[in-house]
Amino acid sequence: MSEYKVDVKIAGKTYTLVTDEAKDNIKDIAEIFDGKIQEVKSNRLTFDRQLVLAGLNITDDFYKLSKQYDSLKEKSEEPCKYYPTIKEEVEKLKEENKKLLDENEKNTKAISDLKIENTKLEQSLNKYRNSRETIEKLKNEVKRLQVEVMDLSKENDMLKGKL
Repeated sequence: MSEYKVDVKIAGKTYTLVTDEAKDNIKDIAEIFDGKIQEVKSNRLTFDRQLVLAGLNITDDFYKLSKQYDSLKEKSEEPCKYYPTIKEEVEKLKEENKKLLDENEKNTKAISDLKIENTKLEQSLNKYRNSRETIEKLKNEVKRLQVEVMDLSKENDMLKGKL
């Protein structure tokens, strides 16, 4: 690893640090440390005491974060344990969903085709009904004409008899 020299300013003084950490990381850490010193800065405290108090505050923050980390780690153990099973289940559900979507698309097409066929059948039924009505009218007309022919035949026979 490469070593870097990094100049940082802490409590108004410049320090040169040699580290294998990235320069930006060291500068960020120094800013945080300087901020902690500024939080406890007081004319009543010596610089050494300010450093000790800032160190205690940093340690307190670290301790709280460590406890929070442990708690989150514990809470995440069970979800992490079941993650592979849940992931597999999600994949199965995705496959099933895809199959259902495909089936739905086929059914939608079938419904559309059936609607078209139904429309054609309704048109045929209407033609049939119209034809039936026409046939009934024609039958009635034939009956009427047959009656008229019979009446005219009778009248013709009567007229022949008078002659």
